Amino acid sequence: MKDTEEIVEYLRTNKEVLRDNFGVTRLGIFGSFVRHSQRISSDIDLVVDFEKERKNIHAFLRLKRFLEKELSRNVDMGFEHSLKPVVRENIKESILYV
Repeated sequence: MKDTEEIVEYLRTNKEVLRDNFGVTRLGIFGSFVRHSQRISSDIDLVVDFEKERKNIHAFLRLKRFLEKELSRNVDMGFEHSLKPVVRENIKESILYV
């Protein structure tokens, strides 16, 4: 099982790959991995933003599948701006941007 530090290190190390291949401009992790309360079945919660011209459902799904394969874990991903206001306020302080 990958721990938080391994996941963050992978994301930071591969920032350029994520930008070049998927158009990722901003990526943050939150949830159980940031709180260090993850379980063996926990998914990785991410917020993501893309370059405007590359922001589409295909890039989103390709990135999700890519990260699930690379991190060997399910990934729950969303756009920060599209989160419900209550959810956004609850997680905003805990998002760890890489």
